[in-house]
Amino acid sequence: MDSNKPKKKFGQNFLNSDVVLKRIIKDSGVTKSDTVIEIGPGRGALTKYLVGSAKNVFAFEIDLGLKAYLSPLEQFNPNLLVTYQDILEVDLDDFIEKNITGDVKVIANIPYYITSPIIFKLLETKRVSEMTLLIQKEVADRLASKPNSKDYSGITVIIQAMAKVEKLIQVKRTSFYPAPNVDSTVIKLTKKDLNGLIVDVPLFTKLVKASFKQKRKTLLNNLEEMSDMKKEQLLLKLQAIDPKYDQFTRAESLSLDDFILMSNRW
Repeated sequence: MDSNKPKKKFGQNFLNSDVVLKRIIKDSGVTKSDTVIEIGPGRGALTKYLVGSAKNVFAFEIDLGLKAYLSPLEQFNPNLLVTYQDILEVDLDDFIEKNITGDVKVIANIPYYITSPIIFKLLETKRVSEMTLLIQKEVADRLASKPNSKDYSGITVIIQAMAKVEKLIQVKRTSFYPAPNVDSTVIKLTKKDLNGLIVDVPLFTKLVKASFKQKRKTLLNNLEEMSDMKKEQLLLKLQAIDPKYDQFTRAESLSLDDFILMSNRW
């Protein structure tokens, strides 16, 4: 198989704009004291800048066919180690424990088709402190959205509970080879300390997912299925948590703080 040709099965769209690559490095805030994990280095376009900006770079690449590009980079940059493995199959906590001292930043152009699994994996990895990720624009809009907007959803609330979300750079589809069908956005996720903020994280997640299960339904109707309570009892329970709730309240009108309060007092 031709290693020069981007592979659709791996969701490969190689970023080839030096302007964008330099902005990612600048806006990520990476310094010579940072250790960075890169996911999907591809042909090394971003990697070349990372090795000059960070203390150490650990890259994970699923495509063995890209060794021709990455091996020379490793040879000339002793602070770079490339591991040829699917990031979703890597025990990242174990890898970091064995190879890295201190916190880790993740900087990557990640494949669109596994964006959510990667983000959740990184958020659950203990010593990853922040992530600067190039993702599909629509997904970035959803993660950074506010209540009462069309993009606001359960995943918005769950991600914003775990991390501060910032949109950094808009990236046109023409900045990639091959050009994808959509534009992209670079976002930065800075992890929050949930200790003391959310009493029961699994319950919080369950409540948020249930609240948004069917967007056209009211909060009361969505939570009724989860709670095994009759509507009247459930409404009284919600009003004891916060008097503003009524039978017409919808999940998309509630803020992150509303969901945290609901979860903590449930």
